[in-house]
Parts: sequence; C-alpha cells; structure tokens
Amino acid sequence: MDNNGNAAELSQLNFTCFPNLVTFRIWGTRFLSGRIPSETGALSRLKVLDLSYNRLTGTIPSEIGSLRDLLELNLSYNILNGSIPLEFGNLKDLYDLRLQGNKLDGLIPSSIGNLTNLTHLDLSLNQLSGRLPQEVGNLKNLVSLFLDNNNLTGPIPSTLYHLNQLSTLYLAYNNLVGPLPKEVGNLKNLDSLLLNRNNLTGPIPSTIGFLNLLDELRLSHNRLDGPIPPTIGNLTYLTSLDLSSNQLSGLLPREVGNLKYLDSLSLDRNNLIGPIPPTIGYLTNLTSLNLGYNQLNSSIPPELMNCSQLQNLAVNHNSLSGSIPSEIGNLIHLRQLDLSHNFINGTIPSQLGKIPNVSEVDVSKNNLSGVIPKSVFRVPGLKWSENNLEVENPVISENAPPPQTQHFKGNKGKNQKIVTPLVTIILPMVAFLALIFGILFVHRRMDEKINPNTREMKKCADEFSIWDYDGRITFEEMIQATEDFHIKYCIGTGGYGSVYRAQLSSGRVVALKKLHRSETEELAFLE
Repeated sequence: MDNNGNAAELSQLNFTCFPNLVTFRIWGTRFLSGRIPSETGALSRLKVLDLSYNRLTGTIPSEIGSLRDLLELNLSYNILNGSIPLEFGNLKDLYDLRLQGNKLDGLIPSSIGNLTNLTHLDLSLNQLSGRLPQEVGNLKNLVSLFLDNNNLTGPIPSTLYHLNQLSTLYLAYNNLVGPLPKEVGNLKNLDSLLLNRNNLTGPIPSTIGFLNLLDELRLSHNRLDGPIPPTIGNLTYLTSLDLSSNQLSGLLPREVGNLKYLDSLSLDRNNLIGPIPPTIGYLTNLTSLNLGYNQLNSSIPPELMNCSQLQNLAVNHNSLSGSIPSEIGNLIHLRQLDLSHNFINGTIPSQLGKIPNVSEVDVSKNNLSGVIPKSVFRVPGLKWSENNLEVENPVISENAPPPQTQHFKGNKGKNQKIVTPLVTIILPMVAFLALIFGILFVHRRMDEKINPNTREMKKCADEFSIWDYDGRITFEEMIQATEDFHIKYCIGTGGYGSVYRAQLSSGRVVALKKLHRSETEELAFLE
C-alpha cells in the first residue's frame, strides 16, 4: 500500500524479473487492486497462484492458461468479470480451482472437462449461465463441486452421477430443471447434497437412501412431488434435512425416527397428510422442527415432547385436533411455538408458560377454550385470537404485556365475557366513592355550623397532610400529643423540617416530621 493506505496495483509488478517463481500468494489482505496483467503468463514454473480476497478487477487473462505446471489457482472473492477462459483447459495438472465470489458470467467452458486431476472446483457466487456441460463427468477425482448461486439452466447432466468420489455437491440457487434421477444413489461418498432453490420436478428417488454418509440434504424450494421415500430413514448420519416448499404428498414416514443425529427438520409447505408419527419422539437432538402448511391431521403425539432440545416448533396451518399435551413443559429450551390455524381444542396448559426462554407462542385460530393461564399470558409474543379463550385477570402482574386489540378481536363472542366483569366492578366502585365524598362534604358543613373553631383547625390542617398505616390517627390527636408542636417535643431539625416525638393516647410512640410549608406543605408520618 502507498502512504495513503490505497491498495497497490498488481500491474506495477514486473513479472519478467521472477522467471523461477514457484509460489505467488498474496491473499486475504485486500492489498491488491487493478487488473491481473497478461504478463502473469510468463511465470512458466509457477505451481501456486493465489490472489484471493483482494480488489482485483477486469477479466481473467487467457495467458494464465499457459502455466502448464500450475497446481492451485485461486482468484476467489475479487471483482473479476467476463468469462472463464477456454485456455484453462490446458492446466491438466491443476487439482484446485477456485473462482467463487466474483462477477464472472457466460458459460462454463466444456474444456474444463480436461482438468481430470481436479479434486476441488468452486465457481459459486458468480453470474454464470447456460447448461452445466456434460464434460464435468470427466472429473473422476473430484471431491468437492460448488456451482451454487449462479444462473445455470437445464437439467443436471447424467454424467455428473458418475463422480463417485464426490463428498460435497452444491448446485443450489440456480434455475436447474428436470428430475432427480435414481442415479443419484451412485454418489455414495456424499456428505452434503444441496439442490435447493431450483426448478427440479418429479419424485425423490428411493435410491436417495443409498447415500448413508449424508450429513446435510437440502431439496427445498423445488417442485418435487410424490411421497417421501421410507428409505430416507437409512440416512442415519443426517443432521439437517430440508424438503420444504415442494409438492410432496402422502404420509410422513415413520422411518424418519431413525435419524437420531438430526438437528433440523423442515418439511413445511408441502401436501403431507395423516398423523405425525410417534417415532418422531426419537429425535432427541432436534432443535428445529417445521411441519407447517401441510394437511397433517390427528393429535399432536405426546412422544414429540421427548425432543427436549427443541427451540423452534411449528405445526401451523394443518388439520391437527386434540389437545396440547401437558408434557410440553418438557421442552425447556423452547423459544418459538406455532400451533396456529388448526383444530386444536381443550385448554392451554400452564406448563407452557413456565418454559424459561419461550418468547413467541401462536395458538390463534383453533378451538381452544377456558382461561389463559397467567404464566402463559406473560409470554411477550403471545397470539391467541379466534379461539374460545378468556382472560382470568387483564392485570396479571407488573411484567404482564398489555392485552393487544388484535388478541381480543374475533375471539368467538368471548369479548363480552372479558369486558362485562370490568364494567360490573368499576361502576359500583365509582358510585361508592362518590357517595362517600358526598357524606363527608355534608358532615363537614354541618360541623362548621356547630363548632366555629373548626375553621381555625382547618386552617392549621391545611398546612399538613397525615399518612398512617392504619388510618386511625387523626390530626387533632397529633396536635394534642405535641401540644401544638411545642419546642419541648422537637427531637431534631433538618433542611426540610423538624421532627417531633409524640405519645398517642393508645400508648404508641411515633415520630412526626413537620415539613417547611415552602417545601411540600405536608406533614410526614414516621414510625
């Protein structure tokens, strides 16, 4: 960098001065900017070229294709544009090619199939388009293939399923079409298969169960249909399974309970029917379960409450019935619960509100009845509209959230049950208080007529206000006990007033603080 902190131009380097250079690695510093000069091709003995994580711009020079000894080429995470040079097909010793995180466009050249020693190919996070060439099937040594986040179209070439050394295949976030063929089962060394966010159609082949080393399987956001094959239960090393946002139908297979290492299961937004299998309770490592937006019926199995690590549970927008299992209190890590838009009946178990970190609970649009437990009403994100629920006491505690209008709206005629008790309590209280004040006013006027000294006493009393815990000590008794606050009863004086010792007729000794009128115009009562 120069003295101003600007990145250095790579083109300023005279490559002809380094004819024997074997490794050229300047990465991760954002130190370099500008274009990659064509003179790079003069480094004929170069084996490693790593210029990743810089600010390089422009196109990739085709001259790099003349570096026949090159083993590693990493130009990832720059601002390079243009197409991948056809000449890269000459780098037949290359085993690691990384061009991800740029703005490369155009087609993936078929000459890439010449790189038969490649073990790692990453072209992700670009703007590549067109079809994935059949020649990719020549890369028999390929272990990792990342082509996700591009604009690739067409079907996945059948030759790709011959790459039986593959452990990682990322084709997500493209526009790939066609079916997922049974040949996918040939990729028996796969541990990660990401085909989500494409336009794949047809059923999930039963041969998917041959991939028993899979750790992660994502097929979401396609147009896959048909049932979930029971062979999915063979994938016993899975930690993440996402089949959401497809058109899958049929029953949720009981074999899903074999996936004992599963951490996340997303099957939402499909057309699944039938009950939730009790075997799902075997997934004791599960932290996230989403079965929402299906046509599942029957009741929530109590076995589900054995999944004690669950943090997020969603079974909303189904046809579930029955009650909420009281065992839901076993889900001590639960944070979000969505049971909305079902036919669940019964009451809300109080155990739900005792879960320490639960922050969102949606039970709206069900057939729930009874009183919402106080512990549940305290949940900040509680939604319970369109049920037959009642609130035991709108003022639950200092920490209770104020009832929202939307919570009361549409609660199947139960609003009146909440409002009526409030009216019947508040109106009599107001009337009673008005009556008391009226009696006191009349009594005071009559007392003034009978005893003229009352006016003088009132004048003195206006200077003080008396508080006491039992309400039986009167101002007159204070005056009598202190002989009109005689100096001999004063036991201390401060900036706000004087403190007097007084012994009442009951024998009780109290301390009275007479505040200066200019401060508060009040008398404080001290025990």
